Amino acid sequence: MTTNSDVPDPTEDPMIAARRWVIRLRSGEAGRSDVEALGRWRAENVAHRRAFALANAQWDVLRQAAKNVVKADIVNPQKPANTLMTRRVWMGGALAASVGGAAYLAVRPPLELWPSLSELNADYRTEIGERRQIDFADNVSVEMNTRTSLTALDLGENVQGLNLVSGEIAVTTGKVGTAPGQPFVIVAGSGRVSATQAMFDLRRDGQDVAVTCLEGGLIVACGQQTAELKAGQHISFGAQGLGVLAATDGRVVGAWRQGLLVFENQPLAQVIPEINRYRRGRIVLTSDRVARLPLDATFRLDRIDEVVPKLAHLFGLKVRALPGGVVFLS
Repeated sequence: MTTNSDVPDPTEDPMIAARRWVIRLRSGEAGRSDVEALGRWRAENVAHRRAFALANAQWDVLRQAAKNVVKADIVNPQKPANTLMTRRVWMGGALAASVGGAAYLAVRPPLELWPSLSELNADYRTEIGERRQIDFADNVSVEMNTRTSLTALDLGENVQGLNLVSGEIAVTTGKVGTAPGQPFVIVAGSGRVSATQAMFDLRRDGQDVAVTCLEGGLIVACGQQTAELKAGQHISFGAQGLGVLAATDGRVVGAWRQGLLVFENQPLAQVIPEINRYRRGRIVLTSDRVARLPLDATFRLDRIDEVVPKLAHLFGLKVRALPGGVVFLS
């Protein structure tokens, strides 16, 4: 059983409280009520969610470090080491901060149930289901979609810029009919996009980036390759360089700005990852058969919780719901 000392005090530091939650949930004795209580605590504010994400990562790294020390003790018993993962060490946090913080930079959270450290450290960030608009000088406006992280860049020579750490943005630069100003630059993964008078959508998933020009024109560069996009054109880039320039009407890409998700005969293997961006938890497909099912539908983002029952009814799927918003479809 958990003790009262394991229960987070609402007045204590979020990081200490988060470590208490980790201890409680990984004790092997936590029940559904514990998970629900954690959900309420995380929902109270952003600081709680960030602290819990980091505490989980720190715990995993320290556990692995302890295992490595145990192996070393077996190989060389003449050099004993204290491998006990005590609550005192964990709650102290000094070791966790030094070891866990560095490793967390390189490790994605499981199922992306919480943000990575690079996302949490961004200058601008939106949470699940949140949209935000940022206005800059020289008539530049950036609208952030759900789960998006941006970091400001100093590019010198009066050139403004942002680094798209993750997520999706709609950018409007300059005004048509006026003299072009300095280009506005967005760095994303291995490439960059620059524009003086344009409206475009930019999305980053890991190292894969997609750009759609909606109005005006822009330049996309990746490595030694460059491409000029005009309204109604789309291109992707990543580790392999620039993809093929293609035509698009931009209707599906820009639907999120109207609060919609539009799918045109897409397999559920592509649909579900998109839906997961807008809801808490994770929807998981359990078979290739289900993943191949085609969907032609439009969903309202303010009713995203209706998606699972609608998919289950439409395709006759079985639904298994777990705490934390995790749902299995089979």
